[in-house]
Amino acid sequence: MVFVPDHRLRLRRGGRPFWAVAVLTALLAFAADISTLAAKPQRVVSMNLCTDQLLIMLADREQIASVSYLAADPRSSALADAAQGLVVNHGLSEEILPMNPDLVLAGTFTTRPTVFLLRKLGYRVVELPVASTLEDIRSNIRSVAEAVGRTDRGTALIAAFDRKLAQQRQTISEPRPMAVLYWANGFTSGVDTLANAAVEAAGFRTLGRVLELKGTVQLPLEALLTVEADVLIMGRKRDGAALANETFRHPALKRAFAAHSTVSVPDHLWICGTPFVADAIERLSKLREGVQENGKEGG
Repeated sequence: MVFVPDHRLRLRRGGRPFWAVAVLTALLAFAADISTLAAKPQRVVSMNLCTDQLLIMLADREQIASVSYLAADPRSSALADAAQGLVVNHGLSEEILPMNPDLVLAGTFTTRPTVFLLRKLGYRVVELPVASTLEDIRSNIRSVAEAVGRTDRGTALIAAFDRKLAQQRQTISEPRPMAVLYWANGFTSGVDTLANAAVEAAGFRTLGRVLELKGTVQLPLEALLTVEADVLIMGRKRDGAALANETFRHPALKRAFAAHSTVSVPDHLWICGTPFVADAIERLSKLREGVQENGKEGG
């Protein structure tokens, strides 16, 4: 059918017939819709626990082809309930290739052979670095939001994250109490780790900063016992009998911190660089407020 304009309707705007302007506007809008659809991948596969959670928060559910098997584990994932019903993978190429993904999300250390093969075959792979600062969290949110075509959601998620952090900063007062992070097998988190960044954001000084420890390193029990710490932040004990838990049961450790605050932050809140780190900081902030209040009463 050929459209023949009625010259009786030739109402002009800026020298052009009104019908021509309307048709041009509709065509531009249609082109914009097509462009937006093309920018949004429709079969996204995530092979990493941290990218799983950012993907679930930022993408439309119908965009998600698969997430890692850890996404549905409540011990590790803050979005285990939201991950129910999604197809899971173990990062194996024989699982990923049949899905024909138009975007694959991975971490820096995610199943390297699979990532290498996917890239070699021409698949689009976006790798996120391990978050070791709060700014890294914002950066990773932006990366995933841009990759899935939802920069608006990324902006909103970062804004909500920053608002929650700002609420905690308002309660910080000096002097800051000392916190020691102590994990299984006697490891601690020093500077350049997300755990240390979260504890400092909650208003504590950290042993890692004082001793200038970098990354995750072993801390001899003898060194821990000589520190005048106010709070001991411990990692989750492994299920069942495990040598890794023995340091937590040491009688010297129990005596040294018998009169001090001891807390364990759930792994799913800060094992990954997601906005849930703000919830971990909120818990630690309340602990720090209690320690400072008790110090005032004792003084």
